[in-house]
Amino acid sequence: MRRIILILLCCIAPLALMAQNTRSARGVVFDEKGTPMEGAKLVAVGTTNSVVTGVDGTFEIAVATYTKFIEVSKEGYHSMQLEIDGSYLIARLQVDKKYADNKAKAEEEARKAAEAEKARLAEEAEAARLAAEKAEQERKAAEERKRIEEERRIAAEKAAAEKAERDRLAAEAKAKAEEEKRIAAEKAAAEKAEAAKRAAEEKARLAEEKRIAAEKAAAEKAEQARLAAEAKAKAEAEKRLAAERAAAERAEQARLAAEAKQQSQSVNNAQSDAAHLKKLAQEQAKRDAELAQKQAIKAEREKKAAKWKEASLKGYRSYVDASWAIDSYSLMMSGGLHYIGGYQANNCIFFGVGTGINLAQPYEWNRQEDILSPNSWNVPVYAYLRTNFINNRCSPFFALSAGYQFSTRRELLVAFDQPVKYKTSAILVNPQLGVDFRINPKHSVYVAAGATLFQRPKIIELTPMTATFGSGLGWGIDLHLGFTF
Repeated sequence: MRRIILILLCCIAPLALMAQNTRSARGVVFDEKGTPMEGAKLVAVGTTNSVVTGVDGTFEIAVATYTKFIEVSKEGYHSMQLEIDGSYLIARLQVDKKYADNKAKAEEEARKAAEAEKARLAEEAEAARLAAEKAEQERKAAEERKRIEEERRIAAEKAAAEKAERDRLAAEAKAKAEEEKRIAAEKAAAEKAEAAKRAAEEKARLAEEKRIAAEKAAAEKAEQARLAAEAKAKAEAEKRLAAERAAAERAEQARLAAEAKQQSQSVNNAQSDAAHLKKLAQEQAKRDAELAQKQAIKAEREKKAAKWKEASLKGYRSYVDASWAIDSYSLMMSGGLHYIGGYQANNCIFFGVGTGINLAQPYEWNRQEDILSPNSWNVPVYAYLRTNFINNRCSPFFALSAGYQFSTRRELLVAFDQPVKYKTSAILVNPQLGVDFRINPKHSVYVAAGATLFQRPKIIELTPMTATFGSGLGWGIDLHLGFTF
């Protein structure tokens, strides 16, 4: 308990001592006209204690016993110090004329700035109004142009529809004529095959009749020969009956053997003739069938060729083109993959635009040959025109592409490894000759070879510290493989 009381006394003692070391100063602050001043700041000199006067200009501040002065200040007035002597303090602040002049000048400048801002806003409003009027006029003009273009488009679509209808009717008429021609050819081929069949049957019948007649004649001849031989043998037998019975028997045996042999030979001859005639008839029928088959195959091929020629390629078409090229100046290999899209006007003429990416093998600058390294990749954008010489499954063609290739800038290191940038983007032209192979009426593959003409970077002047660049003409050869759909 005693300890607690001792601790409380130790805490209260400093507060009492502090209260004994401070005092209160009171007073009022007036302006130069004697009006109480609100908001004036009073600071005890040598401390951070401060107060602000109230509405009636009075104040009360606690200061240490050793503090002798209080500083009074307010914006726009000269500050002053009051000595603390225990009496009621009165302060009169004088106006700072320099501050008033600066404030008036600042207000004038603010007013002028506000007027200038107002004028600027008015000018901007006028400009915005004029721009709005101009935009409205341009909108009306654009609407008028759009209306005219729409009318032209409708007229063009109508003309295209009429032309397409005429083409369709012409194609239908042509297809009908081709169908009638095909039916007539098939009918003629069928009639010819039927005639060949009847001729073969008639020839086979005649051959059979000839074989039967030959067999009959051979049989009659054999019978006559047999009767004659029998009569001769009978006469000889009667003449030599007694003396030559044994010879007669041998003669009879020989006669019988000769008759059997002759009959067998006759049958063999007749069978050989019949087989030969039958073989000739079969060969003739086979030749006639082969001729009819060839004529049918030829007619089918002609029909397919006519169908391919009649198939229209008109409309939007796309090309996927892979290329390999070599630069004749630097012998640099490069490859590319391009896409070309455009309009097929008819089966022979196509025009469109293409783009892609080319990847080249990089190489370094050769000081002796004055060759600069182009970019290892670039993006070409070009117009593409192609014309087929004939409308067939296998068609040679000529193509021409012309445009611009975009590349990043390159650096050339001169003395002290100082980099100097130069441009590698350039104009290019690429004529091609190739052959198009149609897989079906709408799809094809093609191969082509061409020559590429392009601008290449060239050093005009080289100094130890810098270089001046220009462009020269370069060329190369390329090979293309593509697919059309």
